[in-house]
Amino acid sequence: MNFYIPKVEPGIKTKKGLYFYEPSALTKELYHYVLWGGEYIVDVPYSITRDYMKSFILFYIKKGSMHFHYLGQSFTASKGEIVLLDCKEKNHYHAAEETTFQFIHFTGKHTQDMYNELYKRKGCVFKLPAEKNNIPHILSLIASNQEIDFEISLQIYELLGNLLESTRSTFEKRDVKAVNIPAEIQAVLAYIGEHFSSKITVEQLSEISNLSTYHFCRTFKKYIGTSPHQYLLNYRLIQAKNLLVETSLTVEQISIECGFNGIGHFIKAFSQSTGGITPGKFRKLCF
Repeated sequence: MNFYIPKVEPGIKTKKGLYFYEPSALTKELYHYVLWGGEYIVDVPYSITRDYMKSFILFYIKKGSMHFHYLGQSFTASKGEIVLLDCKEKNHYHAAEETTFQFIHFTGKHTQDMYNELYKRKGCVFKLPAEKNNIPHILSLIASNQEIDFEISLQIYELLGNLLESTRSTFEKRDVKAVNIPAEIQAVLAYIGEHFSSKITVEQLSEISNLSTYHFCRTFKKYIGTSPHQYLLNYRLIQAKNLLVETSLTVEQISIECGFNGIGHFIKAFSQSTGGITPGKFRKLCF
């Protein structure tokens, strides 16, 4: 009997699973990995309390509802909702009605960081469209009894990424469809594309947009996903990389062509964007 699984769990009506998975040593070092999972149909008096597992648990409520007590909070998760808990923290959950839920216990080298960010942003309860909820697929993978560490890890990573994306506000999300970008912001993008080699200030760009500087910066980030200053810097760096690879212009000439305020500023910004590779070293790389 697994130490982490209670010997007696009153209230369980039917089980699919448990499905156990044993990842390789390399997987435990590098990937997210699943430990076990299953699908339960439960009713009163089903109740579990834990605080001793070095893993995380994801629930997907298919029918009914479950009550949770976790980190000083009490909440209910209903049909279609996903709950993420850190099992190192004391957690208690119980059924108040007949409930069907799927779950996976999982962990990994970087899982704690993902969990921390998700909890900071949204707490424990999430909702995803059916096509972005990978929990049923992960269960089918571990039930297959195949050694597919990487595929399972990809599914966990995608699921956590989908949960993280679901927490992002409209203000944070980048709308990549140009048709949805307001005309005043499109005008600014066109101006940057034509004049990136010249000195450009945020005040100039806000004038082009016919918005106040404050509202321009806010609107720009809403639709482009970054600040005007960072967008301009990124645009210049992309042009510089193209010139380094496609032309024989000197580094100094490229810094001028791309609108940098001196070669020192160019080299510093370039190196920061490439993890320490200078423009000269970048040019010598094989592409």
